[in-house]
Amino acid sequence: MSTTTSDPSTNLGTKLMGDLVAAASASFFVAPMVSAVDKALVENASGKERLVTSFFKSLGECIKHPIQYVKAPQFRWIWFVYGSTYAAANVVDTVCAANKKDSGFAKWISTSVINTYASILKDRAFARLFGASSAPKATPMGSYAAWVGRDLLSMAFFFTLPPIVGQKIADYTGDPKKGYYAAQFALPLMLQFVTTPVHLLGFDIYNNPTGRTVKDRVDFMKKDYFKNVGLRMVRMVAPWSVGTIGNRELRTYIHQKFAEGKLGKQ
Repeated sequence: MSTTTSDPSTNLGTKLMGDLVAAASASFFVAPMVSAVDKALVENASGKERLVTSFFKSLGECIKHPIQYVKAPQFRWIWFVYGSTYAAANVVDTVCAANKKDSGFAKWISTSVINTYASILKDRAFARLFGASSAPKATPMGSYAAWVGRDLLSMAFFFTLPPIVGQKIADYTGDPKKGYYAAQFALPLMLQFVTTPVHLLGFDIYNNPTGRTVKDRVDFMKKDYFKNVGLRMVRMVAPWSVGTIGNRELRTYIHQKFAEGKLGKQ
């Protein structure tokens, strides 16, 4: 499902500027929750801190010291990941609309590449910041393989399956839009039962690159399974439901205001 905006009175460069503003704004507001979850997952995996303790400690820091929190590396990394992903989606939508092309496939490819690359950079940084080792070390290929597999599967569930599943739901509800949004909301959450242990496996390989059997790896992925899945579900709502919708609505609002001449004038 693609989203296009047509404002004939607004030039392409101005629209693209609005795309970047919308992406940066939406990602800024989802970053506190997501960074708290990701830090908690890594610290729990490394044994540094209990899952729930770390999560609420981060939220407390965000509330008590918001300025310091937004300057912290974990916040900036999450802002970068989702800001770049939303920006890619927005820019593709705008360029495709200007050329009267459907944006669906191009948006899926661009967001997949950018989100996967940015997420792997973020995961490597989080492993070094909050992993078991006190000093940064090289990230094993096994960790990269786990994270790439997670993201490839995730992008399929985020961009490819929702329109298909949404149409099936619409056959019963009679409302294609509601069917699509129901699928877009539910599928990322369901996927966490599969991708959460794969996500954590990457950190286990980073923290313990040698001396672990397959059984050890499986036992690790089973540890706190439902707690980890539940927290990852909370994490998915922020960027892939609230953040995505907020980015889309803000982008539309900015484009409309530029078209009406209410923005960009002194």
